[in-house]
Amino acid sequence: MKKAIFCLMCVLGLGYKGAGGDLTLWYSQPAHQPMNEALAIGNGRMGGLIMGDPQRERLIINEDSLWTGNENPSGIYELMGAYQFLGNFLINLAPLKRVTNYRRDLDIATALAHVSFKANGVEYQREFFCSRPAGLLVARLTANRPGCYTGSLELRDAHRGRIIAEANRITVSGALNNGLEYEWQVVALPDGGSIQINGSKLQFNGCNALTFLLAAGTDYAMDYANHYRAAAPDPLLTARLEAAAQRSYDDLKAEHVRDFQSIFNRVALDLGGSSDAQRALPTDRRKLEAAQVFDPELEALLFQYGRYLLISCSRPGGLPANLQGLWNDSNDPPWHSDYHANINVEMNYWPAEVGNMPECHLPFFDLIQSQIPAWRKATAASTELKTPSGSLTTRGWALRTSHNITGGMGWKWDKTANAWYCHHFWEHYAFTGDNVFLQNIAYPVMKET
Repeated sequence: MKKAIFCLMCVLGLGYKGAGGDLTLWYSQPAHQPMNEALAIGNGRMGGLIMGDPQRERLIINEDSLWTGNENPSGIYELMGAYQFLGNFLINLAPLKRVTNYRRDLDIATALAHVSFKANGVEYQREFFCSRPAGLLVARLTANRPGCYTGSLELRDAHRGRIIAEANRITVSGALNNGLEYEWQVVALPDGGSIQINGSKLQFNGCNALTFLLAAGTDYAMDYANHYRAAAPDPLLTARLEAAAQRSYDDLKAEHVRDFQSIFNRVALDLGGSSDAQRALPTDRRKLEAAQVFDPELEALLFQYGRYLLISCSRPGGLPANLQGLWNDSNDPPWHSDYHANINVEMNYWPAEVGNMPECHLPFFDLIQSQIPAWRKATAASTELKTPSGSLTTRGWALRTSHNITGGMGWKWDKTANAWYCHHFWEHYAFTGDNVFLQNIAYPVMKET
């Protein structure tokens, strides 16, 4: 079990550069292992892992409701389904020579990621963010010399979806084996140069800069009565892209930073200063050094990085953080990247109230409420929860060790997990003092436990 735990505070690399609260993770080489080395960005529903290869940028794209499985009345863990990988967003560039001055970083105070390097005598810059207000992942490529961007953009779908390229857009659509429909789109906006269709790719030539806007959605809905399905994949997906394409990059970026910092900036932590030598080290080397010499700013960063990840993967209107947050590079992830009710998911949300992020707690409550009708039915049908006389040893709803997002549970019954879940409802009330929440949401749920 220990090998399978993906804690939000440590699943992805951490680091720190600079002084005076400069909360930056940085590396001097591209990532090779996505879940351990890539830079994570997210807006609560969508996420990306940035690998940072100069020649071929790869972003692992995720959408939090892309799940196989169903209500799973059998309770068999292997049949419960799993969180899925959406696909790869790939930017291929014309051949680069003599790559130097490489840097890959993530500023967790602004939720902006960067890749920079020098090649062929040109300084290249990439900037990435995942905007909650715009509902998009945004990438911007610039250089200090005009006409330096020639190459192609392609989307590689992880479920053999239909790929269509037209004008400056690529659209991918498909369905999983449980009938869940999904769609993702990317729009390319060039500064100078030209864009042409090349099969299922977009070919760009002689561009000064490029902006890419990416949106994704499914037909999942937190609605037991309608079998957890909406009428169609996110009907506003195209509209969001078209609206964002009419705005400037700087405007989208500023809006994103304001939204993220409205939560992140509520808390500061000072554990003392680190040495200049410690601050000067890139992330991977600094982590090794910290095992030998105490690094107080690195400890403070770990706390803030946990807050960054929860803000990035758990916002109202979306699903709560699963075992890997919302980041995933596999269709067969460890432990299905599910919701482990025997403390793992609870651990994700321990920082929500004490870290002054109460709204990030709400997706957890929303998911629980949406699953209770299915959980009641499974509880009543379970022979494992009955006494020899045939009566239920619990009333209302109970939980197995794991669950998905469509009422399905798996593995053994965990007869205290429902109380652990309810403790989060109480903690939210205890910190916020929200009597309406207590009366209408928390108490009705707790009463059944």
